[in-house]
Amino acid sequence: MKREIKFRAYIRDEGRLLNVNLIDFDDEYVRVWDEYGENEEEWFLKDCELIQYTGLKDMNGVDIYECDVVRFDTNVQILESEVTYYHGMFTIKKYGEKIPLFTALKVIGNKFENPELLGVEE
Repeated sequence: MKREIKFRAYIRDEGRLLNVNLIDFDDEYVRVWDEYGENEEEWFLKDCELIQYTGLKDMNGVDIYECDVVRFDTNVQILESEVTYYHGMFTIKKYGEKIPLFTALKVIGNKFENPELLGVEE
């Protein structure tokens, strides 16, 4: 089974999270669509943080990317945590443990645009 490879780029100086349509590692830039999906922009890789698609969707069909914050039910409590890549797989980072992704997840934001979901104040 092939996994679709997609990226988003967080433009640090502007605080924008945009969909990537080209990554040029030789010339070290990324081409992204603007917020409206109408115009292309180019940014140097050093000015961006690339965020990879996990190949999974949440319970509502929303693509799950690294750095997304997801809500999930452990049957004991409802938790919110960040999706991260660890030792060759995407995991949920919570309380120092790395938990593999599973299907009962709901994307509720991301660490860039919603740091408060992780208890981080700007």
